[in-house]
Amino acid sequence: MSKTTIILNPSAGRGKAGRRQAALEEALRAADIPYTLLLTNARGHATQLAREAVQQGSDVVIAIGGDGTLNETVNGVVEGNALTGRRAAFGVIPLGTGSDFVKVLEDVKADDIAGGIRRILENKRRPIDLGLVEVPGQVNRYLLNAVGVGFDAQAAAEALKFKRLTGWAVYYLAILKALLNYKAFPMKIHFREEMVERRMMFTTIANGRCQGAGFWLTPDAHIDDGQLDICMVDMLGIVKVLQYIPLIQKAAHTHLPEVRMERIPRIHITCENDLPVAIDGEVVSTTARDITVTACPGIVDLLH
Repeated sequence: MSKTTIILNPSAGRGKAGRRQAALEEALRAADIPYTLLLTNARGHATQLAREAVQQGSDVVIAIGGDGTLNETVNGVVEGNALTGRRAAFGVIPLGTGSDFVKVLEDVKADDIAGGIRRILENKRRPIDLGLVEVPGQVNRYLLNAVGVGFDAQAAAEALKFKRLTGWAVYYLAILKALLNYKAFPMKIHFREEMVERRMMFTTIANGRCQGAGFWLTPDAHIDDGQLDICMVDMLGIVKVLQYIPLIQKAAHTHLPEVRMERIPRIHITCENDLPVAIDGEVVSTTARDITVTACPGIVDLLH
């Protein structure tokens, strides 16, 4: 049996993950899985715990929480593997507010402890891509699902302010609040041999398909094709934003005149004004002016 470390964020899903801890441990014991359970207590803690778990010999590190917890954990696994020369695997039991990353995985469902136990027992692995996000002097971190630059990052920041709501209601209210405050500045977006320059509402660079608890911004993305899927949206008025939200939820926005989709291995964004940046729903900068995202093919193994 692999040495398994479980990293659980008890605050994820507005406390849902913590409330499921007893059921999780009962299921692990019933399946006779030897494990170490570690609880996070601060932002960034899951990365530290995952890195140390790999350094101490864990062969599998399971993240339990929302997309932010999953992101921190996979970063720690990659760091631990790099330090030790090992290939510890990363697994997920999503118990978060949005649980967007797993929507790209056919056999992984949110709030499914039994499915997570099965994946640990079967120990089937597949190499998946990540994207390396670099903001000089501020950020050097992998994305698991997506990084948003501009309005979607502003909405992620607003979503964190709603402490008592869960699910889609959080993101709808966050979008409406962000619309009142967001200013679109001209971005220069470089990819392949092309440069796009105009006022953008946002640019989303994704490994997965869904963001914001049900917005299918990059519906054709794959986590093992060595590419990043890009959704660039020109500045829109409030009326059009409200008209387009249902289309994004149905993945019917990709041919709109204000939307451009690309699939590329690397993208570089610059702006003369400060931009907000959010990785897997967590705001990592509000003053970025130079952002590079690079695909990292097959950099980590995922239990599936």
